[in-house]
Amino acid sequence: MKVLYAVTMLFLLAAAAWAQALLNPSDTSNVIIVQRKWRLEVRNPALDEDPLRANNEQRQAEYDRKEYMRKNELRIRQGKSPEIAPPPRKNTSERAVSNYVTRYIYELKIKNNGEKTIRAILWEYVFFEPGTEAIVGQRQFISKVSISPGKTKNIVAHSASPPTETIDATKAGDKSRELYSEQIVIQSIEYEDGSLWKANSK
Repeated sequence: MKVLYAVTMLFLLAAAAWAQALLNPSDTSNVIIVQRKWRLEVRNPALDEDPLRANNEQRQAEYDRKEYMRKNELRIRQGKSPEIAPPPRKNTSERAVSNYVTRYIYELKIKNNGEKTIRAILWEYVFFEPGTEAIVGQRQFISKVSISPGKTKNIVAHSASPPTETIDATKAGDKSRELYSEQIVIQSIEYEDGSLWKANSK
């Protein structure tokens, strides 16, 4: 009788644990990584400020030149010596030569394979030495993004840091992608209903 009771209790405990695992799965994020990539972007903020800036500066320079000539003609009629010519204005391209900004863009496309709407994701772009599990670079991001169940969305993050500290990606170019393997690690997911999923700690 005691043996039957013990077997029944073990069965009930196992069933309860199985039901709890279904309600709160801690071993899966229900997110599928569809695609991942990173790239280097070089921008010139001075040229991005205003696309018409160069034209406006040219018009201003022409106005300054005509104003200078008008004042000098007036001074000559008054018997005075002409003014010294004003210093030439630097155009946008001359000022912006050394203002280039380098940044790295990390992207992933994910699919919400769960039943809840995702509100935010904490994720890492991890770089490994090929053929080993030695991590040579980690970039962590938190992205606020709304992804309904069954939907797919692109997530983009920016960083001033290259993929790894040991490889100069600006010099390596496209060949730098062959120098290490890559992986996306989802650390935690916040859902619209306020619940939170976290990856199991190793």
